[in-house]
Amino acid sequence: MTGHKELEQSLKRPDTFQDSLLKALNFLTKNKSKVAMYLTPVVVVGALGYGFYSWRNHKAAARRAELAKIASIETDELMSVGKRRDEIQKQIDALRATKSGSDPKKSELAPEALAKITLLESQMSDVKPDSQKSSAAYKAFYENNKDNTEGWMAGLSFAAKLLQDDKAADARPVVEAIAKASGSHKFYQLTARFMLIGILEDAGDFDAAVKECDALTAIASDDAKPAVLLAKGRILYFKKSFADARVSLNELVEKHGSSPEASKARGLLAAMGPA
Repeated sequence: MTGHKELEQSLKRPDTFQDSLLKALNFLTKNKSKVAMYLTPVVVVGALGYGFYSWRNHKAAARRAELAKIASIETDELMSVGKRRDEIQKQIDALRATKSGSDPKKSELAPEALAKITLLESQMSDVKPDSQKSSAAYKAFYENNKDNTEGWMAGLSFAAKLLQDDKAADARPVVEAIAKASGSHKFYQLTARFMLIGILEDAGDFDAAVKECDALTAIASDDAKPAVLLAKGRILYFKKSFADARVSLNELVEKHGSSPEASKARGLLAAMGPA
């Protein structure tokens, strides 16, 4: 809260450059000479340009502060899951401590205790965060900031939550829009398109998924290329385009043989058998 107030105050007060600029404009106004006449337009243009730059940076900082608030909501949601799981684990540990017999190694749990433990373990695996609040906040932030990086981050976070809830059809248009809007921003291109590849693959839209792999190949760094080649080879494998799958998988093995993806590529190649 304190950081947000400081940000709001910084938006209201002039910075050091602006103070100096106001003093310079005041001096030029009082000294109406030819020099002032020539310099005033330059100073004004510079002031406008810097003002826009400064305003833009302040706006970005404000967006990041707002996004951080949403992230803290998500953190609280996740922490509540951890607390609930800890509570269940304590119950399980207490039940396991009720073994009968003098020798701990040979002692056994009563059938009732075993049944309760099984039930509690099932309950623990079912504990999931109630992310409705953070999901709604990410969605609203994205819809209001679709043309900037903070909005894309919120949109991807929102899409990830939709995917966790098995709502891939709802996540797809969001991810597609971010992949299209992010342009030359490599981080968001990689993140959005990798996410989109998974959505398309799960939907059985293999042709569209391969196109996304090709789009990623053009921008992926050397570190990311093994993952792209593996994704393409896997998709082509499921599409039963084995010849094309071998091309991608062999390229992965030959150029990135020490990568973790290469071992998976070798497994797929073995599964296809000889060419």
